[in-house]
Amino acid sequence: MKHFKVFAALFLMMCATVFLSGCGGDSSTVVVKDNPTDQKDPQEVKDAKYKIYLITMDSVDDFWKSIDNGCKQAVKEIGGIDYKWIAPDQNLDAPQMECIDKAVADGANAILLASSSPRGVIPSLEKAQAKGVKIVYVDNPSEFDALAFLATDNEKAGVLAGETLKKRLEEDGVTSGTIGMCANKDNVTSTNLRNKGFRSVFEGSNFTLTEIFYMNDNDQSLKDWAASHTDYAAFFGPNERTARNIGEQMRDINAKKIIMGFDTSDSVLTLIHDGFIFATMQQKPEVMGHDGIKIAVEALEGTFTETNKRIDTGVTVIYRDSI
Repeated sequence: MKHFKVFAALFLMMCATVFLSGCGGDSSTVVVKDNPTDQKDPQEVKDAKYKIYLITMDSVDDFWKSIDNGCKQAVKEIGGIDYKWIAPDQNLDAPQMECIDKAVADGANAILLASSSPRGVIPSLEKAQAKGVKIVYVDNPSEFDALAFLATDNEKAGVLAGETLKKRLEEDGVTSGTIGMCANKDNVTSTNLRNKGFRSVFEGSNFTLTEIFYMNDNDQSLKDWAASHTDYAAFFGPNERTARNIGEQMRDINAKKIIMGFDTSDSVLTLIHDGFIFATMQQKPEVMGHDGIKIAVEALEGTFTETNKRIDTGVTVIYRDSI
């Protein structure tokens, strides 16, 4: 399937995005994205059998939009669901807790959650559970019991990313040097595991992997860091945002470095197509959203009774000739 649909995707995103104030009060924003139920008349929404929320870390990364697309597909297939996607404008525990509280107050029967941190939102999850709300984790879990956790096996994916980059370096005759390591924040389990798996591939080699540079939602800080280290042999961006920022910076200064990315937004794919990112790891966020909705409905109907079921949704490597 061809992924290179940059201009059409950007146009649709501009048309579909609706901004509403809510979670986080004056300091943050809830973003509701192109919700299919927004197109229904009030009677149809009122008569929906279940109300299900998707709550992500933020609304910035295209990855979350892909999870939302999967949710919407399941909602369309199943029917009778009042579905909403909300998110804080920054990946912080407090505004995400407000989003969870808002969903519960609105009568949510189930919540699909990409948790902002392992323990930071547990108080709100406890309140949700006390109200009978079913919890399903997508991409990043909390340390609080839920029905299931649908995600990439992130440590395994990190190993595959490391092996892919190491092979490319060997093909180029590069047997030593420094590899730049980064992430957005230090409390995100998924990227921590990817970096852990990636790092394990280079143990005992002549390559030096840097300490993790955390951008903390500051895109420019990561770009400045990358620009100041063009002597590095390669970089690893363990999610869409980090990969995109490093690739864009190298493009802007015309520095051809070997960059291993993660996720497949149109921006990342464009950078691969133009030769500024070598390859990226393609997750299956649509599967996370689609199957997460199905599990939530099955639990509400009493046919899914498991707790903390881990479901690996898979990952593949995308190169320029894959686009």
